[in-house]
Amino acid sequence: MTKTTTVTTILGPVHVQRLEPTDPDLARVRSLAAANVYAVAGNQAAGMVAVTPAYDDQKCGDIGLGAETLRALVPTRFRVTFGRCGSTSPLPDGTPGRHDPILTVDGVEVLSLDQTLARGGDITDFPVNIRAGDWVSKPATALVAARTHEVIRAVLTVHEADFDGVSDADRAYARYRTPDRHASAQRDLRAALRLRDQIQERINRLEAYLTATRS
Repeated sequence: MTKTTTVTTILGPVHVQRLEPTDPDLARVRSLAAANVYAVAGNQAAGMVAVTPAYDDQKCGDIGLGAETLRALVPTRFRVTFGRCGSTSPLPDGTPGRHDPILTVDGVEVLSLDQTLARGGDITDFPVNIRAGDWVSKPATALVAARTHEVIRAVLTVHEADFDGVSDADRAYARYRTPDRHASAQRDLRAALRLRDQIQERINRLEAYLTATRS
């Protein structure tokens, strides 16, 4: 069992403990690639939060060439996952389904929607929702959102303090994502090559016209 770390926040102390993959509390939690899952308690919060590496890919492009994804070489952000967005119904055979880590704040279940955060930066600007039913959520109150921000800040404080653990997770996540990222880059390259050929054909036609009509 890993030690529990107490982090002081502006709204009170938060106790954070990283859970081992074999912890029975994770039996029904959906497995995430290269995830570290933390149990949290305090500051009117209780439950779990998963932290995984994330790439800071950027979208760019123009109206003529179309959108382009600028792919980061290494993960430089964190994805925080907590709360159930979908159905809580059991499987057809009656087995309880797996779900994302559950976190309650002030007695309500809060959730994130594919939230990635900068490392070592200000993380208090992300929206917080509360679960209102299967596939239904609504914005959290200001107090619940503020408490949730402080809980996530505490979790990331503990997570980032484990430099070796963060590095190991980054490498594991990169290995996991490399095949699909390569495949998508190859698709984009094929599209770019087709576009290049089309542009070259247009250049050839324009040059041919200008040559034929040059006085």
